[in-house]
Amino acid sequence: MNKCEQCGSDDVRISITAGESMSVLCLNCYNEQMAKELEVEMEPLTETFTLNDFQGVSRTFIVERRIDPIGIFMEAKERGMFGYKFAVHGELYCNQDELLNTLIEKTSKGIEEQQVETKFFPNGQAYNLIKNDYFTGLIEYDENSENTPLVIIDGRPFTWEEVGKMLKAYEGFQIKIKCYDFTD
Repeated sequence: MNKCEQCGSDDVRISITAGESMSVLCLNCYNEQMAKELEVEMEPLTETFTLNDFQGVSRTFIVERRIDPIGIFMEAKERGMFGYKFAVHGELYCNQDELLNTLIEKTSKGIEEQQVETKFFPNGQAYNLIKNDYFTGLIEYDENSENTPLVIIDGRPFTWEEVGKMLKAYEGFQIKIKCYDFTD
């Protein structure tokens, strides 16, 4: 396992290749290096925040910032293996508190509406139903299937087959699939 070349952390996230040499850094060391090179002040940033979802369930998000030559990226990732994930992008010299507030607002809006409802047949078998004829989700790698992704909806992972079963209720309908950047 790689360790950060500057602080020794096991949480290596960034690999930088220059010519034939490569260095590996944790996100904190990378941000410090980029902030120094780009002359950007790293404003103090909250590490977590908690919001209630559409069911009133408390969800805690870990905040990560990444400083790049093209701007500042912030991501809110729900604790756990799968869950909600949101991101925003700001200009390099933006107000980082405002960017964080934009991220929190985006997260709040993203968890306020239920998109998939679980119901039960008379025999007790569960099935999932798309509410309001649409859903938004995040495409993730499925380590159990090398050919199809997982789709994270309502902070829950659904296999491609499960999404297909939900769409069967719309047989004969038109479908519109739109993929867009994580920070939009």
